[in-house]
Amino acid sequence: MKSSIYKLLMGSMVVLSLQANAQNAVEAPNTKAPKISLQQAVDIALRNNISVKQSEIQLQNALLNHQQSKNNLLPTASGTVSEFFNFGRSLDPFTNTYVARNINYNSLNVNAGVTLFNGYLLKNTIAQNDLLVKANQLDMQAMKENISMQVVLAYLNILNAEDQLAIGQSQTAITRLQIERTDKLVRAGSLAQSNLLDLKAQLANEETTVVNSQSTLDLAKLTLLQLLNDKDISNINLDRISVPTPTTTLYEAPIDKIYEIAEDSQPVVKASDFRVKSADRGIAIAKAGYLPTISFSGTFGANQSNAQKEYRVDGTNEQNLGTVSFNGQDIPLIVKTPRTVEMGTVGYFKQLENTLNYGFGVNANIPIFSRFANKTRVSQAKLQKTNAELEAQKTRLTLRQNIEQAYTNMNNAAKRYEALTVQVTALEESFRAAESKFNAGAIDFVSYNLQKTNLDKAKANQIQAKYDFIFRTKILDYYQNKPLTF
Repeated sequence: MKSSIYKLLMGSMVVLSLQANAQNAVEAPNTKAPKISLQQAVDIALRNNISVKQSEIQLQNALLNHQQSKNNLLPTASGTVSEFFNFGRSLDPFTNTYVARNINYNSLNVNAGVTLFNGYLLKNTIAQNDLLVKANQLDMQAMKENISMQVVLAYLNILNAEDQLAIGQSQTAITRLQIERTDKLVRAGSLAQSNLLDLKAQLANEETTVVNSQSTLDLAKLTLLQLLNDKDISNINLDRISVPTPTTTLYEAPIDKIYEIAEDSQPVVKASDFRVKSADRGIAIAKAGYLPTISFSGTFGANQSNAQKEYRVDGTNEQNLGTVSFNGQDIPLIVKTPRTVEMGTVGYFKQLENTLNYGFGVNANIPIFSRFANKTRVSQAKLQKTNAELEAQKTRLTLRQNIEQAYTNMNNAAKRYEALTVQVTALEESFRAAESKFNAGAIDFVSYNLQKTNLDKAKANQIQAKYDFIFRTKILDYYQNKPLTF
């Protein structure tokens, strides 16, 4: 009897040692692969995720629209430089007469204007674009939080798969020890050959389970690698986080409290509210079409042409226009005119100075009848606001439903984990008794194997329930704006 107890204790110590070695092997299966912590995995995934990058582009575009709406308050200014060439009989731009010569004409003009009033359209557009920027910022935040949750789930799935693999490896080690012991007993004639064959068949089944567990682990790692989306990382080892043993006590916050916190903190809810406010500004923008637009403008111009010549007086010319009679005498009528000599074209800048002109004015555009276009735009803007309000209600309803579903899933996961924990404890006691009886030859292999199979299955289910319960709890923590830490 003492010998049997000693063998049982020694066997248990060997099994515990093998379980520890299997766990250590799972924790560092490949020293060449980089070790990645949960926070590192989240950071890499957020940096490389295409959807996040697209969200950043949308935010940048919203920022540009907002800045441009501010810039629209500034005056506009434009300059025009034109050069015309006329050949043959051309109009002299200075004498406004036709001359038989080639003329080129250069014109410089600067125009500036500023909107003084347009029904507050510019002001409301700035406010609307500011609201859209905030909505896009929250959209990007929601996108990042969603990616982070996916990484956490993938991380926990890897931990689950590693623990499942460790159990399978330890159970296989137990079976190998049992085969060695049974083989000795068969050789000694204490047990039938069938017992050894049954154990070898059991080992084959367990080795198949280990292979399947390894495949599940590989797929779980592949899922995380795809989320990381980093071509430089082809394989990973987890820097295993210390996942606390979950408690099955009632979750600290009820559904109503979780929803109240989520409604005030969730970015998708805030973004939908900003879009309602943006749509309200859209109504004000549409109503601006009913009001007049008042603007101020000014012009500045000058021109130059090769037709403008510079002359100097070089004496006078006398012209006899005939005679007139005065007191019976014919008096010749002679007119003296200055004789001019062309000295060339007037200088370019001097012509600009001589032709300088400018002006300014105020313009009022008063809408009288627009074929009901303004009325249609206002109606459409109101419909857009109604739709935005419905989207906000839909977002809140979806949030409430998701929280209720998550809370129910968490409670069910807690109950399942608690039941499986009780089951594992009971089956461990039952298996130890069955193992002792089997070693003493008191029960057959079928009875022993049934106890062992039930224990293995219960442990695997317990681990699965553990990580499922942890993840369900983290979802509720997320809705309460708590960090995704363990």
